[in-house]
Amino acid sequence: MSRTDLALDGTVLVATLTRPDHGLTAVASRRRSLTALAVATLASLLFTAVAVPRIDFGREAGRGGPQAEELTPHQLEEARVQAAKIGAVAGYANALLGPVLLVLGSALALWLAFKVAGTRPGLKGTVAVAAHAFLPLFLAQLLAVPAVLMKAPLAVQELPKLLPSSLASLLPPGASPVLTALASSADLFTLWAVVLLVIGMAKVAGATRLRAATVVALLWAAQIALLKIAPAAAAAAQAGKAMGGA
Repeated sequence: MSRTDLALDGTVLVATLTRPDHGLTAVASRRRSLTALAVATLASLLFTAVAVPRIDFGREAGRGGPQAEELTPHQLEEARVQAAKIGAVAGYANALLGPVLLVLGSALALWLAFKVAGTRPGLKGTVAVAAHAFLPLFLAQLLAVPAVLMKAPLAVQELPKLLPSSLASLLPPGASPVLTALASSADLFTLWAVVLLVIGMAKVAGATRLRAATVVALLWAAQIALLKIAPAAAAAAQAGKAMGGA
């Protein structure tokens, strides 16, 4: 990869965020994704490097119910240290592998869905579009860094709430988990990424933007239902059973 290629990749990356139609036209024709993946991974690692030392992974270690009450102070401290180690390893592993897995998994789903929709997208071009379209998600992580510095120490559950960019930030405390999950999906940076996917996939697949928007919207709705609504509903049901049993 030459310096010229890298410079052009950077120009295309910036254009994707500032002039999507122009930038994604170049993405669809060049079908290069490594630079965008590298930028996303670096942003994820930077956020993790700032956040991990400021997350209190052991906060919940002493809240394990009756079993935790039987632990000695020394055992509780060991549990907190162990939780911090596991949390740090998991955090850095997710930062390193998460962007690549997100892009590749989403690209495969998009490629198959557009095939079913009667278009002929190239897999390499689809990967390139996904790599660039998801950049707003990693920009959101960088914008959350000041909040991490100001509000430390943090619990893991507080991380998604640092940047008030979704409708979930408008909900009152104690709102339904299902409603919270649904509201958190209406996020400014996620919507930005969805719009970029529509524009990019229309170009790669040779489809109209209406057809591209329909396919992307269906995939997005399925992702929300499976990964957000269903787990939230299951957790709410389990909590309700626990309260009933108590």
